[in-house]
Amino acid sequence: MVFVLDKSKKSLAPTTEAKARILLKKGKAVVHKIFPFTIRLKEKKICTKSFEIKFDVGTTVTGVAIVDAIKCFFFAEIVHSGKAIKKAMDLRRAVRRNRIARKTRYREPRFDNRIKPYGWLPPSVKSRADNIINFAKKYAKLIPLKKVIVERVSFDISSMSSGKKLHGVEYQNGNLKDIKLREFIFKKNNYKCVYCGNKGEEIEYIIPRSKGGTNSVFNLTLSCRKCNKSKGNLSLKEFSKKVGKDFEVTTGEGWQTYLNRRELNLPKEHYYDAMCIGDNYKYKILTDKVLEVKAQGRGNHQMCKMDRFGFPRTRAKTFKIVKGFQTGDIVKAVVTKGKKIGTYLEKVAVRVSGNFNITTKTATIQGINHKYCKIIQKGDGYAYSIATIKP
Repeated sequence: MVFVLDKSKKSLAPTTEAKARILLKKGKAVVHKIFPFTIRLKEKKICTKSFEIKFDVGTTVTGVAIVDAIKCFFFAEIVHSGKAIKKAMDLRRAVRRNRIARKTRYREPRFDNRIKPYGWLPPSVKSRADNIINFAKKYAKLIPLKKVIVERVSFDISSMSSGKKLHGVEYQNGNLKDIKLREFIFKKNNYKCVYCGNKGEEIEYIIPRSKGGTNSVFNLTLSCRKCNKSKGNLSLKEFSKKVGKDFEVTTGEGWQTYLNRRELNLPKEHYYDAMCIGDNYKYKILTDKVLEVKAQGRGNHQMCKMDRFGFPRTRAKTFKIVKGFQTGDIVKAVVTKGKKIGTYLEKVAVRVSGNFNITTKTATIQGINHKYCKIIQKGDGYAYSIATIKP
């Protein structure tokens, strides 16, 4: 499927590749983005449909599915860079400790100047959270988004923190198991109102009883008195507009995802898990492709590389943008003369000389002059590829 924007870059309902090809051929649209492939119409239109994006969050890979009420038309997998970040942090820590411990007449020992601020997360964990947040924000600009659903898995945190080894379903037998419903709702939402974040006071129906809402635990949440009174019998979509929220964020349980996927007899893939989150999971799948997104970052924090003794072995970088290009940009290079005649559409690595390297799927083409290059899409810190879903 292809994402669609109107003339003023407002998101519309996605269309098929065949229809997008016709619109481009007739000159009624232009290519707006390569990954994910997005076209922009030359006229203004209004979209009445709304969609949901689902995340199956994992340590290494996060699955993504975009759905409407009955169809699933987009799959993606976000490959996190946690291991690479951990390796880089270990290397930096070793160099720092070597430097601190070194006896020099001009440097005083420093051990207490690295106090962690409130809310600090390990860089590898923060990177994972940032990848998911960035992905949701980007796709909220490409599609009319009403809800974000994130899978949540309940763990027995008290046993894990006390050093007890857990096996199998013991991970799910946490403090919230087999307790009263009211206490469960309060603990599940951390005693806070889901709408404003203040202290929760009352049990709230997500879908009002007057509009067919049930007493199911999935339809109950926690709110303060002010938000409960303000919401009344409004639907969540109506109330979100009233309080100025573009879309709501809800959670689904891991055990429910597992049961839903088993019922549909789907293989264990992250994007299938994402589709099966929540109560609504029986979708008609309209795509046979999955977008693979690999987090790579926009550069290196380290100004110059060190040897094993902690001394610099390379010169500090004095450039990042060359001739308007930056490493990671997707460019189209049409070389008309020389030994490298051809057309190349891939990521570029800039060189201060102005002769760039273009990395294709099969090889790296070196020495392409910047005059032959045209930016197709600015680098955003991610590498993209297309794969086929498993049946």
